[in-house]
Amino acid sequence: MNARSRRAEVRNPVLTLPSARALKAQQPQILALLAALLYDLQRDARQRADKAWGTRKAFIAAYWFTVAVYAGHIAKAVRPAHYSRNKATPFRVRQHGYAALAAVDWAEASRLYSERRDRFGLGTSQFPEGEVLLDDIPIARISYNGRIWPLGPFRPEMEPIYDNRIAADRS
Repeated sequence: MNARSRRAEVRNPVLTLPSARALKAQQPQILALLAALLYDLQRDARQRADKAWGTRKAFIAAYWFTVAVYAGHIAKAVRPAHYSRNKATPFRVRQHGYAALAAVDWAEASRLYSERRDRFGLGTSQFPEGEVLLDDIPIARISYNGRIWPLGPFRPEMEPIYDNRIAADRS
């Protein structure tokens, strides 16, 4: 590798953008959350690219591959120095009165919550909602039906972040 190709801004052109430098100046906890979400986006986009390539949809595969590359570049540009991308289970499901559950993605967080709900057999008024945490920061909530929603009170126009009724692998 020559001297030029070893430079970080050559390997990751996002580092040269003023917005990337402005993002890097944010609080480490916010940067860790952003990096974790971007790495999750990268993983999901790679899976969609692989699926599209497997069904010979080259243009769709190229699109998702590009999304994955940029998500990774931006995540690397903003992640704090202490951030470890190699966490096997970046998500945690927290519920009042129950032990936390580790999950690798949205689908597993929903599935683990739903399995616990079914195992205890409690109704909606007795079984508490769950919270999805990323790097110990609450980022979403899980309703009794296993759908994952943005934080805050429910509003009729809200769309779930993850809907367990819909196949997660649509491309």
